[in-house]
This record gives sequence, structure tokens and C-alpha cells, in this order.
Amino acid sequence: MISKSKIKLIKSLKYKKTREELNLFLVEGLKGIMEVNKSKYDIKFTVISKKTFNEQKNNLPKENVFILNESEIKELSSLNNNVVGFSVVKSSINDFSISQLGEITIALDSISDPGNLGAIIRNADWFGVKNILCSNNTVDFYNPKTIQSSMGSFTRVNVIYKDLESFFKNNNLKVFGTSSDQNKNYKKINNLKGIILLGSESHGISKNLIKYVDEWLSIKKVGNAESLNVSVASGILLNNIINS
Repeated sequence: MISKSKIKLIKSLKYKKTREELNLFLVEGLKGIMEVNKSKYDIKFTVISKKTFNEQKNNLPKENVFILNESEIKELSSLNNNVVGFSVVKSSINDFSISQLGEITIALDSISDPGNLGAIIRNADWFGVKNILCSNNTVDFYNPKTIQSSMGSFTRVNVIYKDLESFFKNNNLKVFGTSSDQNKNYKKINNLKGIILLGSESHGISKNLIKYVDEWLSIKKVGNAESLNVSVASGILLNNIINS
């Protein structure tokens, strides 16, 4: 039987401050639970519905598993459709050396939507990009909605938070900016290597980072939409870059 203290802990991990203080985060939903179970992350305990436990026993953690009914799980969840369960997981400290960066690295400036961040992580995983740099004001990697929308890809992509201005200033790396401004001179995408910098949909790339952009990339506009969702744009760009 699960204790009241564990129930209280699950509720508290919806908040960034608590996640940072305890170095713990929530993984919600079956896909995430199965993926984190296959990873090197340290799972503290798992709460699962009886139905899911009976159907997926072989894909779930073997220790510290507690059974709740679906209505109890739904009440605890920060997501609308989670009736499966949670894993409470130890946060990892992500960092890297410049030599560890691959040929393509994504940098995210001021991305505020956790669903977008999770989808970008999933895109990176699909195209084999191992590292994502995030500005310090980008939404929290461990937000439950980020983790859920990554569909388990968070276990395979290294996400690091940096002061991007300081990072670009102190490291001699080629930076490709993304923009919908049709007056810019754009580089054709072939044999591209470097950092792909994506800004928010509402504000684009921050003014203090524009001076570090060496060349610009764009997705050709055919219709009349004002902008592309940043996660959609990241997928199109990565496809064009990787498969050019």
C-alpha cells in the first residue's frame, strides 16, 4: 500500500521549485514509464493502475511498484488523460564538453511551452541529434508535460541549460539562426554542421543573440500562415539538414 508521504510527494513534483529542491521528477504515462525503465535513470518508485500492471508487468520496474485505481491516478496527475500511472525519478545533472557536441546541435532561445520542448526533444531523437542547448529562461526540461510529450525521448537526448550569450561568446562555434524574415540572405541547406538556433514563435531570436548568428536558415513559405509552430519547424529543418 502506498504511503501518504508518497502521495504528497507526487503532488509536490508538479512544481519546479520542489523538483529542483529534491532532485526528483515525474514521468507520467505508459510510454514514458517503459522508456525510463530501460534507461540509466534511477527510479525511486512507480505507481501504476491494476489494469496496466496486469497487461504490462514485464515492461515495468520490478521494485517499489504500488497499485492504485485509475480514478486515484487521474486525480493525482497533472495531465488530462493519464489513468496509467507515474514513476518518480532522480534528476540527472546534464553537462558536456565542446568535443562531445555532434555535427548538429539544437539551441533553444526562450521556448516557453513544455509541449513544444518535448516535441523538439522527440524530433532530435528521431534524427539522431544528441544534445540540445536551452537558454536559462526556456521552460523546465523536467516539467511533466515536457517529459510526457517527448514520448520517452528524454532518456536519449542530453538537454543542457546555459547562458547562451556567454556560451556563444566564449566558444568558436558556427551558429545558424532561423527566421521567417524574407529580406535575409539564406544559406542553402547542404552539408551543414554547427548549432541550429531556434527562437520563440512570438519573439524570434533574442536581440542579444543575433550578433552571434553566422548564417540564416528558413523554411520556404507557400501559403498564408503567419508562422510555424517551433517544434514543427525544428522537425522540417532537421529533415532537410540530415537528408540533404
